[in-house]
Amino acid sequence: MPFEPDRWTHIAVDDAAVYLFPQGPDWFVPNPAGQAAIERAAAGCAGSVDDALFLARLPEAVATPYAGRHEALTLSRLGELWLHVTDRCNLACRHCLFCSGPAAGAELPTAVALARVAEAAALGCRVFALTGGEPFCHPGLSDIVAAALAVPGSHVAILTNGTGFSDQSALVASWPRDRVHFQVSCDGLAPRHDALRGTGAFARLADDLARARAMGFGVTLSACPTRDNVADLPDLADLAANVGAAGLHFMWHFAAGRGRDDHRPDDDALFAAVTEAARRAEAAGVAVDNLTALAGQVFSPAGTRHDGATSGWESVAIGPDGRLYPSPALIGEAAVATPVGPGGLAAAWRHSPVLAGLRRVTCADSDDPWRFVLGGPDPDHAWRHDGRFDGEDPYLPLRRRLAGWMIAREAAGVPDGRPDRPGLRLKMGETHESCHAHGEVALAHANCLLSMAGTTSLGHIKDFYTEAAAVEKGDIVNPVRYPLELVDHIPEFFRVRGYGCGSPVADAALAPGETVMDLGCGAGVECLIAARQVGPTGRAIGVDMLPAMLGRAAKAGAATAEVLGYANAVFLQGYLEALPVADGSVDCIVSNCVLNLSTKKRRLYAEILRVLAPGGRLVFSDVATETPAPAVIRNDPTLRGECISGTLTQTDLVAILEEAGFAAVRILRRFPYRVVGGHDFYSVTVEAKKPLAAPARRRVLYRGPFRAVALASGELLPAGEVREVELHEDDPAGAFLLVLDDRGNIANPDFDAGGSSCCCGLAPNETVAALLQKTANQPALAPFNIGPPVRNNS
Repeated sequence: MPFEPDRWTHIAVDDAAVYLFPQGPDWFVPNPAGQAAIERAAAGCAGSVDDALFLARLPEAVATPYAGRHEALTLSRLGELWLHVTDRCNLACRHCLFCSGPAAGAELPTAVALARVAEAAALGCRVFALTGGEPFCHPGLSDIVAAALAVPGSHVAILTNGTGFSDQSALVASWPRDRVHFQVSCDGLAPRHDALRGTGAFARLADDLARARAMGFGVTLSACPTRDNVADLPDLADLAANVGAAGLHFMWHFAAGRGRDDHRPDDDALFAAVTEAARRAEAAGVAVDNLTALAGQVFSPAGTRHDGATSGWESVAIGPDGRLYPSPALIGEAAVATPVGPGGLAAAWRHSPVLAGLRRVTCADSDDPWRFVLGGPDPDHAWRHDGRFDGEDPYLPLRRRLAGWMIAREAAGVPDGRPDRPGLRLKMGETHESCHAHGEVALAHANCLLSMAGTTSLGHIKDFYTEAAAVEKGDIVNPVRYPLELVDHIPEFFRVRGYGCGSPVADAALAPGETVMDLGCGAGVECLIAARQVGPTGRAIGVDMLPAMLGRAAKAGAATAEVLGYANAVFLQGYLEALPVADGSVDCIVSNCVLNLSTKKRRLYAEILRVLAPGGRLVFSDVATETPAPAVIRNDPTLRGECISGTLTQTDLVAILEEAGFAAVRILRRFPYRVVGGHDFYSVTVEAKKPLAAPARRRVLYRGPFRAVALASGELLPAGEVREVELHEDDPAGAFLLVLDDRGNIANPDFDAGGSSCCCGLAPNETVAALLQKTANQPALAPFNIGPPVRNNS
């Protein structure tokens, strides 16, 4: 289908143009030359071949029917239970949403809390969050935490003001460090924090944060941005790093309790503060979990519809009154409360009219172009602001701006390898931050405790392959069996069949003395095949992110060196997007079914280009498709570990390599690999070259059979026409492209003009006239009038 600009929403973000297809959802960012091509197409102007190739590779704007999340999802599992255990607090903060303080009396009975924990566990719940007031003020806190931790695989988060560790240090010390997490409230630097919580509160907070970290607990610093403290947000990123917090969380302000609407900060000031805090946090290795969660939506596979929040579906809250609420932020709102009757938590969760109404709210009918990326209004803010779950969310404009900022920033973070040619800087799904096991419809996490929303995609891949290092996973074992002559120098014990989908090392044409690098080397077999091919003057480098795999590879390398009589293989730990070698230091990079695992594919190929020497080559096998796989496959974390859900189409794979700056991209091999969900996946082996710094210009002749071809340089070469071009393609036998020397002779080294039956070339120093005289004497050629013209001397 040709590109239809009218079906896309164009959003300008700084210098970037972001195109959104709301119904998909889908988005892409063209480079400036690509933007110009789109503008020419929209104006009906005829473009170049480069324009046509670029427009043909843009995503199709195809909308599939969708009635809403209530039709697509089932109420199958409760993942998260909030317990607002008490309104009592040792502080009386001026902005508290629940008017908590030392005199507040509402408190959830311990017996009720224990019953709800048990009922939630039976529904599949494994995340238990305790809040208030101050949870440390509840007399049954020890029993409640113990009950939650008794659930296998559970995790407990405690939202606290950070002043209770000293008084209950013995209790805290008894909890497992890897299963209890603290989210500690902070209202800015000392002047702002103390103004709201009392003189000396900031110093006590700092002491207890240090104590929690010294005890080995994970801590997230939480702040509610207001007009008074918005300027402090970047400094809070520094504070989080200094106290050893794993993350920083922004709890968007509500006009509830003691909080007033005029406390909400100005949109521009809040955006500027959050983005600057994000930059500082990133530099310090601290996550801003609001942005981490938002990135999971923005950088999810194309076609993933985010529709509403987890509230009422996978997450519910119990108030100090014992009633069920959609979320902890709405506790105390009588209109959204559900009594928990004889049927217990399960019956209330499944049959509450309030929750049933919330679950029917969908952004399917919204006209917001971001609707399926952001999921629509946050139900907590919509209710607090408008009295309806589908009402206006005053923070939705901020999330739109942050989403656009994230996309533009990610696109700008990768070098544009071909700025002179229409191309894409980024496309939805090429950077993949989402890791949750869901289908085509996903729920955004509510704004509370976002750091508990899930693990990273990279974390899933690490877990998958760490397990694979110990227990073979049959679905990803390489179907290719190397012949004995390739592996007979590797001791038999180490000749394991690795994980992969092809044999790039067999197609790499490695030469003695070359430096070769194997990305995702696993147990090291292919790296050791390469080690013998490059010989004692060459070097083979294996790179993997997993110590378990590297340990196996190192042992295999040592045993192989004894057989070879030299040791030229080394194994390094590293990530695909940050390779541990110098610029231009590698002649050839190979990889077997690993590059699909990258969650930042543009950065991956830019990094490979960086480490290759000019003229160096990348030869890799991976899984690809002819058409995009559906989101239900691309959102499956198991299939991601199996190199299936991270696949690109063959068109996108070739285009990304070219846009990264590679030349002479070609598919060497292809065969059927797997069928998943009715979708065909193919194993492809691809070669691409890093251009020379000053590529040679050669006179060439394209032989046909097509009317013309577009060369890697971007030049169009018509059939039969001799041109001088920048040549990156290799065609030694001259099957399509004839390279000509200064005299016009064919210079392809393996060119065969037709064997002994034809003698079409000129001998040295032979003239055309002499040749024609020879051919004229051949009677068989006379009918073709090949001889020289007969001259009349009269």
